[in-house]
Amino acid sequence: MRIIEESGYLHIQATKPDTVGIALTDSPAGLAAYILEKFSTWTNNEYKVAGDGNLLQKFSLTHLLDNIMVYWTSNSITTSMRTYAETMNRRFLCMNIDMIPTAVPTWGIKFKHELAFSADAVLRLKYTRYLQSTVVEDGGHFAALEHPDILAADVFRAVEHFRLSRAGGSKPQETSPAKEPQTIYDFTVRDIHGREIKLDKYRGKVVVIVNVASQCGLTDTNYHQLNELHDKYARSRDLRILAFPCNQFGGQEPGTAKDIAKFISDRNVKFDVFEKVAVNGDDAHPLFQFLKRVQRGSFGDYIKWNYSKFIVDRNGVPVERFGPHVDPIDLEPSLAKYW
Repeated sequence: MRIIEESGYLHIQATKPDTVGIALTDSPAGLAAYILEKFSTWTNNEYKVAGDGNLLQKFSLTHLLDNIMVYWTSNSITTSMRTYAETMNRRFLCMNIDMIPTAVPTWGIKFKHELAFSADAVLRLKYTRYLQSTVVEDGGHFAALEHPDILAADVFRAVEHFRLSRAGGSKPQETSPAKEPQTIYDFTVRDIHGREIKLDKYRGKVVVIVNVASQCGLTDTNYHQLNELHDKYARSRDLRILAFPCNQFGGQEPGTAKDIAKFISDRNVKFDVFEKVAVNGDDAHPLFQFLKRVQRGSFGDYIKWNYSKFIVDRNGVPVERFGPHVDPIDLEPSLAKYW
């Protein structure tokens, strides 16, 4: 949802660059608003609720004005927009350049609030020799201005690694690839009866992961429709549904594991239910930390309420996220893309 909210500019600039560019060239206030809005929401999406966009929390007024003046004094905002039109026209897109793998050794640094925050497993589909991701728990699209020292240090580490590799030397210890989870198969959880379950057992299957609660106003609809999805697709499409009770939203899952087990038994629940976990905060289960990092929502990386849903493809990679307002049965069109 967030990437949709923040990518409207891309479609306008790709289809009508001159219309927007000429209008902004005629108005310094309009140009400033157009640029500064992105410095706010692309740095941290939660800044959009602040009256001043929290612009001066991460950037100096000098840096912001310098950026605007580069376009204003050079009269180049329209030219910069035409780049989108040139690289997003039908002829260019038909070439599928983004789908062509590259074997060039690649090193990445990922900042938490960047709009396009992809898991390493996804990046390796494009960059077949993807060596490392440095993950920074802050920063967004303009990280070079927010955290120049962190970015520069990581660039130097990458250059040193490539230099030593080319010279036949060994890789420095500090540049060893971070062992961050790549798929849900890297996790072990406990089911509602306390037994350890390795999620590797779901390898090759399409999975829906959902946080549930037994005393929520959404409970009846969601449990009924999750059962319905299981009945329709568990055998025919290898769909698996993994439900994790959570008591963080209004205290609506207060019972013990025994209470929850009785609840799902009384409802003849056919999908897999696991132990009660936290999905937000410092105590969030590592699986949900991973899910939220790979698929951020419109509320940042926080889960809004009970019955938030993640679709995981047959490679174990979370590919889509849906809020509590989306009923399980409405996931069918999205699930069909991954059968």
